[in-house]
Amino acid sequence: MKQIERKNTAIYCRLSQDDGMVGDSSSIQTQKMMLEQFVKDNNFVLYDIYVDDGYTGLNYNRPGFERLIQDIENGKIDIVVTKDLSRLGRDYIMTGYYTEIYFPEHNVRYISVNDNIDTLYDNNDIAPFKNILNDMYAKDISRKVKTAKRQRMYKGYYISCQTPYGYKVNPNNKTQLIVDEEVKDNVKLIFELSLMNLGSKSICNELNRRGIPTPGAYKASSGEQRFINLLESTKSSRRNYDVRLWNTNTLNKILKDIVYVGDMVNHKYEVKNYKTKKRTRVPEHERIIVKDTHEPIISREDFEKVQLMISNRKCETRYEVPNLFKSIVKCKKCGRTLTFCYNKRNKSGIRVYKYACMGRYLGDKDIHESVAIMYKDLEEIVTTRLRSLMESIKNKGDAFIEDIISSIDIDSESKQLDVQKTKIESRLNVITKSMKKLYEDNVCGRITDDNYQILLTDFQKEQKELISKLEDLTTKSNKYKTQFDRIKEFRQVADKYLNFTELTNELVHSLIDHIEIDVNTIDNKKIKEIHIVYRFIG
Repeated sequence: MKQIERKNTAIYCRLSQDDGMVGDSSSIQTQKMMLEQFVKDNNFVLYDIYVDDGYTGLNYNRPGFERLIQDIENGKIDIVVTKDLSRLGRDYIMTGYYTEIYFPEHNVRYISVNDNIDTLYDNNDIAPFKNILNDMYAKDISRKVKTAKRQRMYKGYYISCQTPYGYKVNPNNKTQLIVDEEVKDNVKLIFELSLMNLGSKSICNELNRRGIPTPGAYKASSGEQRFINLLESTKSSRRNYDVRLWNTNTLNKILKDIVYVGDMVNHKYEVKNYKTKKRTRVPEHERIIVKDTHEPIISREDFEKVQLMISNRKCETRYEVPNLFKSIVKCKKCGRTLTFCYNKRNKSGIRVYKYACMGRYLGDKDIHESVAIMYKDLEEIVTTRLRSLMESIKNKGDAFIEDIISSIDIDSESKQLDVQKTKIESRLNVITKSMKKLYEDNVCGRITDDNYQILLTDFQKEQKELISKLEDLTTKSNKYKTQFDRIKEFRQVADKYLNFTELTNELVHSLIDHIEIDVNTIDNKKIKEIHIVYRFIG
């Protein structure tokens, strides 16, 4: 490249964890050496070196890059040099923004050495293609990592960074949990106290009285820095609770965690998009559970007894009847969860309860009239419908699954999605070839720069729209592929209750996702509609 007048030059180096190494790695050193030599050969003035080691190229929240931008804003930088475009970033939209808009607006020259890109000269038509390829590479890596991780989940491997209280990672097999003998008895004590019908608060008080360490305190004593920091923040009164003392949230997580019966639960959270790290909680029925992956601390029988006692304890705290439908009765009109409340006493002096929507009392009078149903009425309706469903399963056997699949037309819709995906993938291949041909035509002079930019923009716009559609179709297709398994799972769960005599909390919440209540006035008569949405099958 031509030498130019001496300018303040910034060297930017980046290496992500997916690239292979963490720390001031040899790859970072290689980038530094290469770029320092480049700066020297071109008679530039090296202002500073900015490094992000272990940071992804999919976003720009990196300390080194942010420091670089701040120095550019302060007018300290004239030239930015990277080894290649992918070191700047792998999100083609944001990378294009910096190379084509931000740097020029701030009079900063950008040079990508290996890509032979220099914004001082008119040789950058290939940059958008490289940005797209870098973005596609990042997406492909993300998909492969996610697929590999999912396979490990289905094998029952332990893949979390934090071990449950009472377990530690097997030093000979990092994917397996083994019992932590130091605190195993603490876990057993917690379940024993619960089996004695002690409430969560009473158990916490007893554990604190005995001086039994909380999970956070124990991990801090084992040298885990995150928990050491938590303890320090507790001591300096920056937290509103003391992590050294047991609380009901921590206790209840232990009492409800099936890891203690030897089962592994994975896929509790998921990241929706490869460009963001935001995690969302996965519903319990969609999580990946593999049984008998490690030594249990608690027997399944005792664990199930504790779950039943916790459920019953919740029902008995306020009401004279069990609130069997807690949190699952919804208002069809506004979506609120109906409140379980005391209505009145009957002639025998027994309290009568109902579920009522509070929407009209909270400013939603225009949305709907009063939506309510008596508890006993709902109990009878649900009992009748569940018995009818159980009879249908007993009579039809495996045909029950086929009827459901047929009723929601899974096969047909799944095939339609596959056809649409094939068409889009075919068109994307055509666009990729066309963009390559367009670039060759421009280089050879068969098409003007203006026409090249117009056609390229059109192709990029269509490509972006098609990729977005393909992602949506893939998401829908995956849902259909898993729905069949969920229907089979519902059948397996339902088989446990084929001959039930009365509703129980376990039965209701095992089979029912939620219940929608609607009330409409027709000819001056209020008509109630009750729609039961079952788990797994809708």
